[in-house]
Amino acid sequence: MKNEQITKKLKEFKKLIKHFIKNSLDSTDDIHALRIKCRELFSLLNDNDNLAKDIKKIISFSNDIRDIDVFFNEYLKNLPTKYKKEVEREIFLKNNERERKKKIKKLYKYLKILKVPKSVANKKEEHFTQNLVFMEFPELDRKKLHKYRIYIKKRLYIEKNSFDRDDKKIKTLTNIKDALGTINDNYNALKRLRSYDIKSKVYKKIEKYTQNQNQKIYKKLKKSL
Repeated sequence: MKNEQITKKLKEFKKLIKHFIKNSLDSTDDIHALRIKCRELFSLLNDNDNLAKDIKKIISFSNDIRDIDVFFNEYLKNLPTKYKKEVEREIFLKNNERERKKKIKKLYKYLKILKVPKSVANKKEEHFTQNLVFMEFPELDRKKLHKYRIYIKKRLYIEKNSFDRDDKKIKTLTNIKDALGTINDNYNALKRLRSYDIKSKVYKKIEKYTQNQNQKIYKKLKKSL
């Protein structure tokens, strides 16, 4: 990528951060949008660059907030009613707001001291000779799928930043990323659920249900490749 292009992206990112702070943005959609912009810029930077380290920190903060949002606003709400009622008796939903506010405050504290330089040395373009369709798709294992998802995201950002954008490939990579993301969200939700005072019998039922949901997503994705 030419230097003037990455310089332009840095300006846009700096403008986004200022807008974010000025308007005290903190909705689920706002946090998700910030994560995406951070990841897109991070993909262009050398890993040892100071800005890359700062952005990685912001991604970590925003991931923590997103995990809370996904757990309460999606995972719990989408559980079958019979499980949902049992869980809600054990979980005080107000804990969600208290924990989220603490993490939002931590994120803003970091954003306010963030220094975005006018220019940086962009990462050297990486070339992948192996076609995605013929790659070996991993088994349904959290660690293996997470590693594969990182690779997919890497491919996706390279395609998005390419001069010769392949929109069809971008759509395919995005669909894979999102499906694997849902599986990972479910794993994270189970981990959070386990941290609450949930009856063992209830937890095991929900765990089995979640594993079945992941199996369905996995089979559908694997079939589409």
